[in-house]
Amino acid sequence: MPYLRKLFAFLSSFGLATSVLTGLLILTFLGTLEQVEYGLVESQTRYFESMFLDRIDVGACWRALAFDAYFDMGNLKLPLIIVPSGYLLLAILFVNLLCGGIIRIRKKPQTIGIFISHSAILLMIAAGAVAHQYSKEGILDLTEGQTGDEFKSFHDRVVEIEKVSADPKAKRSVLVIGDHLFRDLTTAGKDGKGRTFTHSSLPFDLMLTSYAPHAQARRDKDGSRTDAIDGYFLQPLAAQDANGGTMVDEQRLAGCIAIAKDKKDGSEQRGIICEESSAGWTVKSGSDTYLINLGRRTWALPFSLRLDHTEQEKHPGTERARRFTSKVTKLTDGHEEKRVVTMNEPVRSGGYAIFQQSFDDGVTSGTKVKRSGFQVVQNPSDHWPLISCIIVGIGLLIHFSMALARAMKWNQWIAVAVVLGLVAVWFGLALLKLL
Repeated sequence: MPYLRKLFAFLSSFGLATSVLTGLLILTFLGTLEQVEYGLVESQTRYFESMFLDRIDVGACWRALAFDAYFDMGNLKLPLIIVPSGYLLLAILFVNLLCGGIIRIRKKPQTIGIFISHSAILLMIAAGAVAHQYSKEGILDLTEGQTGDEFKSFHDRVVEIEKVSADPKAKRSVLVIGDHLFRDLTTAGKDGKGRTFTHSSLPFDLMLTSYAPHAQARRDKDGSRTDAIDGYFLQPLAAQDANGGTMVDEQRLAGCIAIAKDKKDGSEQRGIICEESSAGWTVKSGSDTYLINLGRRTWALPFSLRLDHTEQEKHPGTERARRFTSKVTKLTDGHEEKRVVTMNEPVRSGGYAIFQQSFDDGVTSGTKVKRSGFQVVQNPSDHWPLISCIIVGIGLLIHFSMALARAMKWNQWIAVAVVLGLVAVWFGLALLKLL
């Protein structure tokens, strides 16, 4: 059909590829500028992890370029409606490469290198999508001698509802509400709106409102606040650090207002739940007690990790860190395995990669206890980018070798075999040196 042919021609065209790449370049530029005021997580979420871009903070970009020294633009924001964001553009690029670089390309010996390279680029884009949808990333903090088997997310927060049991051996059962369901309620408290969550196992419905990405529960000293609950109110805090820069998301402590409404008699219990709170908020229903917490999402590791010793190397004559190294013991079903985690040299096991992220010598913090922070990553497509880069290199080597052979009037296949053979020997020697 002519319409389908026109659609396929458009999806596989160089013009579409050029437009998409240009759009990605502009998004990267603007997202980098806004990162100065909004932080990495929020900028990345709006510019690359969403389908459409809702606005551009022109004022923030203007200040990031230091143009406010000549003219103060203020907080000017440009609202947008159907402008595609990075996630959608990469999806379009994937379709464009599939149609133009795989299906439409002429299948002949001279294009085999380009075909291989395009296939590898498709694998790289797919790796990004898989990592975005299915990867888990968090932090595991351990002091020397401490053992841990759970890691907490850097950015994902959850509200957990757990029934308190008097039996210490009872199996825990926790209901979890992801922050993607309530983090948009930042202004809900002003007009009384919120979002209600219900479950058949709960004797009450839970409404969440007035979510604050960075807040603290403070005492209502004079009793004058109308939004106070049990003598406390939720105070939003500035998201700037001591130096005036944007506070990273890991340092922020979120909070919100929770309202538990009994399903039978309609009675309400109100409370404030914050990340800073170690005890959580308790809800009574008859003889049962429920504990409600707001915190980071937690995942269990298939093994335990014990920090045996951690040390820091400094550049000679300075206090600047050169290397952080942690000696750990991996515990799996009673089996112990000694491992070493250091900067740029992670430990990989069971589909998890454990990186050395931070170090505390106990002096700066005043705890006198050494501590290591491990970044734990579970990514199903962890090695896909490396594999795709290798395949892209092989494809380009084949293409340029054949082009050179045609120009020099050599046998193309012999030239390809020689070049790939030399590369294989070089890789083999490099691998032997590493081992």
